[in-house]
Amino acid sequence: MQKPYAAHEIAYQKIARDGISSWAQFLGRKTQIDPQVRRFLTDVCARPWAPKAGRVVEIGCGTGPILRWVCKRRFTGLGIDISKTAIAMATQQSKGLDIQFKRADACRLKTTELGKFDMVIDGHCLHCITEPADRRALLRNVFRILRKAAIFVVMTMCAPVDKRLYSCVSKENRLIKHTIYMPLPQARRYEGSRKIQDRAYLPVRAVPHWKIVLSEIKKAGFQIRMFQYDAPSDRNPFSSLSVAASK
Repeated sequence: MQKPYAAHEIAYQKIARDGISSWAQFLGRKTQIDPQVRRFLTDVCARPWAPKAGRVVEIGCGTGPILRWVCKRRFTGLGIDISKTAIAMATQQSKGLDIQFKRADACRLKTTELGKFDMVIDGHCLHCITEPADRRALLRNVFRILRKAAIFVVMTMCAPVDKRLYSCVSKENRLIKHTIYMPLPQARRYEGSRKIQDRAYLPVRAVPHWKIVLSEIKKAGFQIRMFQYDAPSDRNPFSSLSVAASK
């Protein structure tokens, strides 16, 4: 059976068919990069402890808009995603830039083959990893590929969740404890699927409390340099957490 996050390939096939260039636009946003993501990355890059050049890798890069933005600031880049369609789209969109793309499972990286990096970016990958053991493996891999004085940037969904608003904006998905399940006919092909009212559901997002996410990062050996927590809004039922950490 496949890992549930491997089902992103289904979404990226739809994105490609519909002529959409990025996940943010797939979600209805007007720009390829969420403005909140751009602001946080700009703030991190301006800090004296942040690297100003070097190698950067983005895990869960999708079609690569975040990585392209960073690589226009004197970085050379590597994008990693489990979706072959996302990697193909990212390669096409990044022509002329010093960026390579590789299809790989970030929870099962051959870290010795990748070398060391000055910055690792989690472009909303961690919240797609729903199993605790897989989340630990992901963070462990990031720790291994970071140089000393390098920076790990994490941007993720989290709790608290405005459950009333969520029930209004998401009619079919189910939030069970700290996991979001989405109905998918082929869900039984993936680990962690479950049957809810005679429908097959796939675990697609992990939304633990933001303090738990910080604890996960610290337990993996990282030092928190800065973080920003944003509570649910009138339009978004989920909290969000952005973190910059180092070894």
